[in-house]
Amino acid sequence: MSTTTAITEASEPESSSARPKVPFKSPTYPPRVHFAERAEMEQKLGSIDERIQAARRKLETLGERPERARLDRILFQMLGARDQVAEAIRRLPLETGALYDEDRERYEQALAAFERTHRRWEAGG
Repeated sequence: MSTTTAITEASEPESSSARPKVPFKSPTYPPRVHFAERAEMEQKLGSIDERIQAARRKLETLGERPERARLDRILFQMLGARDQVAEAIRRLPLETGALYDEDRERYEQALAAFERTHRRWEAGG
């Protein structure tokens, strides 16, 4: 064995890391492992969108009745909760660690807010 081979072998670190080496990526950054959740979340968002469309159709049939203002307000609250869910779905698969946990909690809170508002809508305001 020559001296240059021994020096080269000694200077190369063991590649026992579970993470593959990717250029231009910090090896200390945790891997993103939540990409698979996006499909399920987008299905949930699709369900929310369908319920909002049904609510809009119902409002169109009401015309100018006294309860219209109350139902308009509830519809706008549902739209706000829907936007919060959509923002969480956009962010969640890209987050890791504590940031993922925070965004997951926001996602669940936004879903709960939409469900509460939708129940009020179905009850007639």
